[in-house]
Amino acid sequence: MTNHVLYATDKNYCELCAVSLYSLLSKLSCSVTIHIIESDLEERKEDLIKIANEFSCKINFIPIKDISQRLIDANIPPYRGGYSPYARFFISDYVDEGRILYLDCDTFIRRDLSPIFEFDLEGNPLGAVIDQSTSYVNVLIGHKKKDLYFNSGILLFDAKKCKEEDVPGKFLDAVKTIDLSNTFLGADQEIMNVAFFNKFAKLPVGANMMFTTRYFKPKHIYAVSSKSEENYYTEDEFNEGRVDPYIIHFAGGATYQPWREEGVYYLDEDADSWFALCGELYPDGRYDLKKLRDIKDNSPKRRKFFRTAGTMPMLYNFLKGRYRNLKLLPKRIRARKAFKD
Repeated sequence: MTNHVLYATDKNYCELCAVSLYSLLSKLSCSVTIHIIESDLEERKEDLIKIANEFSCKINFIPIKDISQRLIDANIPPYRGGYSPYARFFISDYVDEGRILYLDCDTFIRRDLSPIFEFDLEGNPLGAVIDQSTSYVNVLIGHKKKDLYFNSGILLFDAKKCKEEDVPGKFLDAVKTIDLSNTFLGADQEIMNVAFFNKFAKLPVGANMMFTTRYFKPKHIYAVSSKSEENYYTEDEFNEGRVDPYIIHFAGGATYQPWREEGVYYLDEDADSWFALCGELYPDGRYDLKKLRDIKDNSPKRRKFFRTAGTMPMLYNFLKGRYRNLKLLPKRIRARKAFKD
């Protein structure tokens, strides 16, 4: 089986993409072809080509304009100023066979991903990890509160099945059913959950380990998200994934990202590894790693945070940060009303 890895990036996220790509290839035991949907990468392409060459890996750049035109022709407005968030769903137009693993740039690969490529998708066009989002997100897209809802930051596609089921076409049809101004966590993720409702395989939680799933107790996640072992992951599955996760996904906003000042006060060894690799690849990069380390190491908030790990105050801090953006308030009100009804 032919294996492929897909990223989508521009010059602003090239360093993050490079760290993720290097962490992937340095641990991978199988051969892959790298595909990068790029927007205005310009001379930054050389950063990624250099990494691919170091591991004797083929790299293929796909200009975003080739995909953007299809979206423009379908009268789909850009999301956050561009079409990059939608681009991953058109990769089957460029790859005919094998497995395609899509990775967000804000990921760090901890171990060999070869077993992920072999995961049984049970005849579905894609596999994904269930998201820990609350049931209100399901309500916003017309689903029941306990329906499965996946995170779109890491996706495993079956290229042949995607062609058979016309994934790009399903995506374009789903866009027409969603009010893009009323999305909760990101238009691309919610569109995908509409397009592939109950048509995806559930990947192990360690294939997309986010901060919440790494450090919150399962009972707290169940309580906050209205999920259960039946429609999420069991405690045993959580514990197995946490011991040695495949992929760390620094998702959930700036407070969970090691390259942002507001996020460094509760980092762990995985973020430390990210710092080390970023410093090795970009010793004179745009991130002031020394400053970030100093903030992290001297922050009482970080020490206090880890002392309260697994407690309700930790959940409160998470939810307060998650919903801090007042622009989401109208959506939350509508979701709560629909949820009660």
